[in-house]
Amino acid sequence: MSTNPVARRWAPRTITVLIWALVISVIAATIVGFWLSYAGLHSFAYRAGLRGPEAWAWPASVDLFILAGELGVTISVVRRIRGEHDMIAWGYLIGGAALSVLFNVVHVWVHPVWWGRYAVAAVPPIAAIAALAALMRQVLLIATTSSDTVSSRMHTDAESAAEASLRATWLAGNPLSQNQLMERYGLKRPAARELYERVIPKTPAGTAPATAVPAGSALNGHGGGDD
Repeated sequence: MSTNPVARRWAPRTITVLIWALVISVIAATIVGFWLSYAGLHSFAYRAGLRGPEAWAWPASVDLFILAGELGVTISVVRRIRGEHDMIAWGYLIGGAALSVLFNVVHVWVHPVWWGRYAVAAVPPIAAIAALAALMRQVLLIATTSSDTVSSRMHTDAESAAEASLRATWLAGNPLSQNQLMERYGLKRPAARELYERVIPKTPAGTAPATAVPAGSALNGHGGGDD
């Protein structure tokens, strides 16, 4: 590992420049790829019988589906940082790319294929339905993540409130029971038991649980009973 201060100072800048060069290259390659793919798909649609605006619109149904797959994969990569996985997004991308490659290869054949008309008729609705399914899946994942976050926050708030109440009632000499914690704060029994053991001091077997003495009574020389 180099300890040259100049190299260490310029290394991060060099990496940043190279990353931006990579981003620009990928964007340029994507634009060129979509342009050439669109031309090939248009040729396929034309040879399959489409004319005018329909022949120009048909390639968009394939290329836009590929774009939706690419966006889904990008979202999946970001989610993976948080430990979430969405391999279905890769399926959408691979499926769309496979169709695009197939149609681009077929359009250069000398004779039009017999199934070309069926393909140009079936692809648009299938692509639209699949794109909608991909979108709904992302909506579902977002909703599920948000619901889990809210549920976790509510559970944490309930435990905090239960702990404060248990501590207050214990200091008053009449601590809540585990069943009361479960009923009032919606805790599960293991959580109520763990909270009870954490707040209430343990006592030797065969003795009554320890009861806190209010601070004011202790200073006045009184015990834990009433005056």
